[in-house]
Amino acid sequence: MAETIDINKASAEELQRALQVSEECARMILDRREQLGGFSSWEQLKQVAGIDDAMVESLKDGGFIRVDTGTPPRAP
Repeated sequence: MAETIDINKASAEELQRALQVSEECARMILDRREQLGGFSSWEQLKQVAGIDDAMVESLKDGGFIRVDTGTPPRAP
């Protein structure tokens, strides 16, 4: 089963592992998250360089949750 992590709480290392992105990309995600006070929409995540529609779609169906919507993790 895929690991479920919270996009608004994940560390750079967790983001790297889950998204299979570089350390630099993970840092950009964290920087943008800090600027926004947390991601409240998938569109905000797409504002990060290197994050495209395909990646966001895979996250919606994968192991990421967002605190603001209370979306529960998917059952195995």
